[in-house]
Amino acid sequence: MASIRDVAEKAGVSIGTVSHVLNGNGQARISVATQERVRGIAIALGYRPNRLARSLWRGKTDTIGLLVSGLQNPFFVEVLEAAQRLAIEAGYQVLVDSGPSVKGTYNAHPRISDWPVDAALAWTNPDQSITSFIGANGSSIPTVYLGFERKDGSDWVAFDLYEGTMQLAKHLAERGYRRVGFVSAYEIEKSSQESRYRAYCDACALYAWEPRLYVTEGEQETRSAATELGSHVARLGHDRPDALLCHNDILAVGVACGLERAGVLIPNEIAVAGFDGIEEGQFRVKPLTTVRTDPEELVRAALEMLYERMNSGNDGKARTKKIPAQLLIGGTT
Repeated sequence: MASIRDVAEKAGVSIGTVSHVLNGNGQARISVATQERVRGIAIALGYRPNRLARSLWRGKTDTIGLLVSGLQNPFFVEVLEAAQRLAIEAGYQVLVDSGPSVKGTYNAHPRISDWPVDAALAWTNPDQSITSFIGANGSSIPTVYLGFERKDGSDWVAFDLYEGTMQLAKHLAERGYRRVGFVSAYEIEKSSQESRYRAYCDACALYAWEPRLYVTEGEQETRSAATELGSHVARLGHDRPDALLCHNDILAVGVACGLERAGVLIPNEIAVAGFDGIEEGQFRVKPLTTVRTDPEELVRAALEMLYERMNSGNDGKARTKKIPAQLLIGGTT
């Protein structure tokens, strides 16, 4: 591979001149003819800039870090794809780090070291900070948090999870369901910290439902764990709920599978509803009733907020945005 020295020698100019030309430094006084000659030779030699060296010289990497909680859930894959596409359009690349999806979003990520990014998007719990993962240096990196509302003065973009769940609860109540349970990967202490479960509890008070929390074995947020839970619910007999409101579509798909394998008819004998609106739920024989959240809308809003923060610096004013969620009625309720 040709080096910058090769280009400079072939063009009869200094390495600095080549660097100025190829990095588009308009302040350098270099003739148009020389610029054209340098670019032509660089193309002819197949020269590719050393990204690391260029980053050190410019003091920036044009890279945005993305911290998510695991990619077993297709929702986070959609977040990643949206971030990559939208960032590339703005001239940035995305460096992703994903903690293993052992216990869903509440499982701490492994510590990240040497994260060479100019700014970051982070999907963390409301009580977690980017410094938990990259150390004290994280406090100097412009960061927008995704997924949850925060009260620590940080910038964040979140879906209106509470209102979305209330829409779903109203739909179930209007369909005549009276024994509605909530499916989660988290025990009561953790579930009570989350907007969807709090909305479910408020809906129980509003519609006179008895709260019923069903938790996957080992707090696993996976299809297989939810399938086992669905089989368990199927065996409850007369004590079985007539509807299940699930924390997300991954759990809803698994629960529905477990119920159906046990011979329970959906929605004739029990209704199942999810949250997120992932594609998988819509390709069931009976599409899943869910609350649709748009990852691209979330990421677009977060990136716009991040670019503004990168340009303005820390002005002491938190930037926040709540994005509405949309009820999507399918064939499972």
